[in-house]
Amino acid sequence: MNSRFRPDPSKLNPKFEGYKLNPFPDTHLFRTPLHFQPFRPSSHRRLGFRDLQARIRHSSLAYGHALDKDRGTAFMIDEDFHVHMIVFNKITKQTSIHVISQLIQPMGPIPSFTEPDRSVPLDPQPPSIIALSRDLLLASNGVGDIELIGIQESEGKFTGVSLATVAYEGTGTEGVSPVPCVLLTARYQHHGRIRFVLYAPSQQQQQQQQKTIFHIVMLEMDLPTLDHQTIHPTVLYVLSGSEVPAYTALTATGRLVLGSETQFRNIAHHNNNDNDNAEQQQQEKNQSDPMHVDAPAYQWSQEGPDITVIFTLPPNTSKSSIHCTFVRDHLSLLVDNQVSYPYRKLWSTVKPDDCLWTFEDTTLTLFMAKEDENTRWPQLFDHDDDVLETLTPLRLEEIKRHLSKFTTEVDQQLPPTTTTAEGMMTPPPPAQHPAATDMDEDIDEEGQPLLVAVFDDQGQVTDETDSRMSWLCSAFIGQQQHDNAYLMPSIALQSDVDGLVFQLTEQEGGKLEMDHVATLDAFAFVQASKRDARFSHHDSRGQFSAIVESNRNAYIYYHDGPDLVKKQTLVDLTRGEGEVLGVQLVLPGILMVMTETEVIVMILV
Repeated sequence: MNSRFRPDPSKLNPKFEGYKLNPFPDTHLFRTPLHFQPFRPSSHRRLGFRDLQARIRHSSLAYGHALDKDRGTAFMIDEDFHVHMIVFNKITKQTSIHVISQLIQPMGPIPSFTEPDRSVPLDPQPPSIIALSRDLLLASNGVGDIELIGIQESEGKFTGVSLATVAYEGTGTEGVSPVPCVLLTARYQHHGRIRFVLYAPSQQQQQQQQKTIFHIVMLEMDLPTLDHQTIHPTVLYVLSGSEVPAYTALTATGRLVLGSETQFRNIAHHNNNDNDNAEQQQQEKNQSDPMHVDAPAYQWSQEGPDITVIFTLPPNTSKSSIHCTFVRDHLSLLVDNQVSYPYRKLWSTVKPDDCLWTFEDTTLTLFMAKEDENTRWPQLFDHDDDVLETLTPLRLEEIKRHLSKFTTEVDQQLPPTTTTAEGMMTPPPPAQHPAATDMDEDIDEEGQPLLVAVFDDQGQVTDETDSRMSWLCSAFIGQQQHDNAYLMPSIALQSDVDGLVFQLTEQEGGKLEMDHVATLDAFAFVQASKRDARFSHHDSRGQFSAIVESNRNAYIYYHDGPDLVKKQTLVDLTRGEGEVLGVQLVLPGILMVMTETEVIVMILV
């Protein structure tokens, strides 16, 4: 594979001697305290190397489009899943923070009583935000719910309105719905259409070792209109690989560009024409056979606060094979090789303590008590599986007559407890899912040359090249959007001790052109010397680069001009307390950093 990443000798500075430290002026530093707790991702299991790497790279401070030449924005999500808009005015030097929306709050990690397949993701992912324009956001709560938010400004105040909520349902093999995911990039296309990319981790067994596999998913959806307020995202294709790409971008024509150390393969392609043909064939089959009816997986009905669900199981099904647990907004139901709802979200909430199940002959019956008895459910599950309310009132009365004989068995279905020496009652130990145990994962691929690939609308590779250089960082999104919204962010690759900045440009036929546009002198060397470095970026104009530690300092290196000695400065961000959670360039030369306790703005140029 030939490399088209060729250095331009005229942009190199071989006589560069080093950086001279200059104090950062206090007049260019502005701190604003946070009066809420930013979201802090956590995991209840040991993460694989690539999973941990992706979480470290993830910035909890999301880029926002500038409101005008003087006001830059960024977005963040707090621990209660409120979406906050942060606005910095470079004229007044003031930072204001506005609550604009609240995302669907996930219940938390999958409880220990479930028995999902190995491919089921056990932990929610960090929430993520992509700004499509100055007044339109795409936001994910980390567990698969994705929200389109419109932003309005009135007299200096900002509010948001939820325009649509969709869910990423996965490939159908995860055993959980919706599937935890993180937004990577998005672009507003022509004709009121949005194209966006996300990743979702999946545990798979490879060569007798547990290894994290990541799905990179390309989706498309229409903006809601007055005539069509319900929208459904279309999965164009799913790529599978062993890492989250270091670089993800969409071209002006909607092609996907990935930069990674390993290759990705196409595992799923959803063609709308094929789906339509299959649906048409099924309809023709049903019309030719008027007696043909697809039997639903279950029957259900509701009366006031009560919901009754009936499953018909095969003969000889034993009661011990039924595992059913009710959670406030989820149902876990597993029957050996017959029924599998490992962790299915309900349409609304129930009272778990008032729910029970019974089994008689071949009939498994679930009795659930609504938390809000005045709400009538249009469907049983949050994701509509087209099972209509079919249970007749006569059948419901028959079930109620049999209910009393089974209520005494509820206690027998509770798991056994044990008594300690001190007389304390303790619950049984939680079931241990194989993926919840410690997982070893090799990191042999770390530090390999960056591969850059372009994928068309069907997920087929139209261009691929080996850079033969290692990844250093990408440009700040903010500077690139300000200069030219149609350009993809530039990337910096290691060449000896330097960082070479390449601008990627889409050509005809889905090919890329790579131009060496700037050199970050000794940047590879200084980056390697920072053991606690978390965020590294350069500005697209090649004026400066930044390395931000996770717990303390921000290092700024200036690269303008052919000088042999260039300027370096550092800022103590946390002053020894807390952690850095995110960084963005909100206006040209103006850097915003978010810690656990404050928002810090630095005017760099």
